[in-house]
Amino acid sequence: MAVKKYPCAYMRGGTSKAVVFHEKDLPHDKTAWDELFLKVMGSPDVKQIDGMGGTVSSTSKVAIIAPSDREDADVNYTFRQVDIDIAHVDHRANCGNISSVVGPFAIDEGLVKAEEPVTVVRIFNTNTQKYIEEHVRVVDGKADVYGDTEIKGVPGTGSPIDMYFLEPGGATTGSLLPTGQARNTINMPDGKSIEVSIIDCSNSVVFVKAEDIGLVGTELQEVNDNVLCMRNIEYIRGQAAVACGFVDDWEKAGTLSTSVPKVGIISSKQDYISMDGQDVHEEDMDICVRAISVGKMHKAYPMTMAVCTGAAANIEGTIVQEVLGGMSWPELRLGHASGVTSVKTTVSDGNIEKGGVVRTARRIMDGYVYVRE
Repeated sequence: MAVKKYPCAYMRGGTSKAVVFHEKDLPHDKTAWDELFLKVMGSPDVKQIDGMGGTVSSTSKVAIIAPSDREDADVNYTFRQVDIDIAHVDHRANCGNISSVVGPFAIDEGLVKAEEPVTVVRIFNTNTQKYIEEHVRVVDGKADVYGDTEIKGVPGTGSPIDMYFLEPGGATTGSLLPTGQARNTINMPDGKSIEVSIIDCSNSVVFVKAEDIGLVGTELQEVNDNVLCMRNIEYIRGQAAVACGFVDDWEKAGTLSTSVPKVGIISSKQDYISMDGQDVHEEDMDICVRAISVGKMHKAYPMTMAVCTGAAANIEGTIVQEVLGGMSWPELRLGHASGVTSVKTTVSDGNIEKGGVVRTARRIMDGYVYVRE
């Protein structure tokens, strides 16, 4: 039986990587996509040895780009999160880091006319039915990859891409506050009750205080080996998935809703050592954050979660605002596993108008990915 090949690019966006396809190069029948993407990544397999996946959630991603017929968008962008050790592809959520490859890809592939020095690319994300606006630096008709912008969690520097998630509330559930409340109580298996905030802004996130799950808040990958802690985190995530309407039983979240909601672990600003061994100082951040994505501690912090955290900081009554001291935060500095990232939030009459972050991105390679039929 012949091996099928598909044209694609392999790109880094922020602290993530994805295989990027033109939609026209994929099967017309979209129901065939999940099986194809599992093969592309080499899932299910913890090593993903027979595919392009990198064994962690941030490197097991797919982006699909197409010209848009919408008057207010240049391109349509579809994201897929491919699970690693189970045969599951999540359709619900977007990825903020991988969103940053869409503008450069669209420019370099001729889907958007290049204009120097900056090309504004208007993107419609089909997962969330939301819009993203990207300001991409352009040199000689191509997206620039050189610059002095540093992204914590990425070696070196690159050209800045200014990203704005427009009216991001209700991206996965249709409501900024899926439960109608800024905080909720979850009764844990050991009988203890804890308070969480479930916010849906660019992505759905359940926020929990580090101290309430036995953590300090500065932990890194060692949390993955803490069986009891990870079990409790998944229980919290499962209860939030029920509250969001993703599943009808919290235990189903592990197979049906693996990517949403994500878990944001928050604590007061504090000193710690980052993933790459660098000192991170409390005076450089406003809040300390950690992310659980697809069952593991994230090695940085997803940008959709950054936007959601920025929103939560500006919603009265959330535990995020409590940890911060109950103030409004037009710009919030997040101390995450790889360093500090800033998110800017625009609020008008209590509504989250947009969340802004800066990323870098570049094409690593292009050609064909080969899969067995």
